[in-house]
Amino acid sequence: MSATPAGGQSVSRLLRAWRARVDRRRIPELRVWGHRAGSRMSQADVARLTGVSEGWYRALETGAPREFSDAFLLRVAEALRLSETETLTLFLGVSGRRPPMSGVHRAGTAVDPATVTLLEHQAPHPAYVSDAAWNIVAANAPMTEWFPFTLGPRPNLMRWALTSAEAREQILGWEDTCARIYLPMLRVASHRAPRNAEIQALIADILAANGTCRRIWAEQHAVVEHPGGHRLRLRLPCHDGVDVQVTSHVLVPAEQPDLRFVVVTRVGEGEVPRAG
Repeated sequence: MSATPAGGQSVSRLLRAWRARVDRRRIPELRVWGHRAGSRMSQADVARLTGVSEGWYRALETGAPREFSDAFLLRVAEALRLSETETLTLFLGVSGRRPPMSGVHRAGTAVDPATVTLLEHQAPHPAYVSDAAWNIVAANAPMTEWFPFTLGPRPNLMRWALTSAEAREQILGWEDTCARIYLPMLRVASHRAPRNAEIQALIADILAANGTCRRIWAEQHAVVEHPGGHRLRLRLPCHDGVDVQVTSHVLVPAEQPDLRFVVVTRVGEGEVPRAG
């Protein structure tokens, strides 16, 4: 467990405080296990709720060095009724990593207004925001001009890029520069959020629709999370058939880490020449 931050509290102290505020009388599972005097939740109560021994939970709360799994930490967060920010603090303090993505997709993800404003300021560069399942939840005007599919109902980047004939025509070298990059991203997402039904359905739809994707999925075992600096050559109707080479820049908004903020620039635009 990490050391106490300067001027802050250790995760051990936070865990004790979080446990102290929970009224055990309001938890049905604890009532089933029998009555105990007092309303304060004990370490034994948390252990019961999380399915571990009292000693294992005590090790977490006292800061003993252990390899605590994500699943266990999520059960602790649920037992202690932690908020999203408190859960993040627990994970960072105990393991130094963020909690795994939720298995439930939040339909109609609302993008922070400041993020939308920033998106609009990327013009003339196409830019968009996508969620964990690559649904495009916001796009600026250049993005809709370059890629009209983004104007359709619930547009999805992966579904368009990997199943549409339009994408195979407009993305030059489609198999090597698109399919062999995007499929490894889907593989990572599948393992990162195995209970996310939308991501699993998206993968199934893509593999069912495209034989080339099925072949690559079976023979390739590469994994990619965010292909920053990924380059593509495009031949789009809005460019009158002239080939354009572009780079995609993937950012993650700090206030909404389950979203991707992507800006597409032409190769050479804004690049700093390398010395030598």
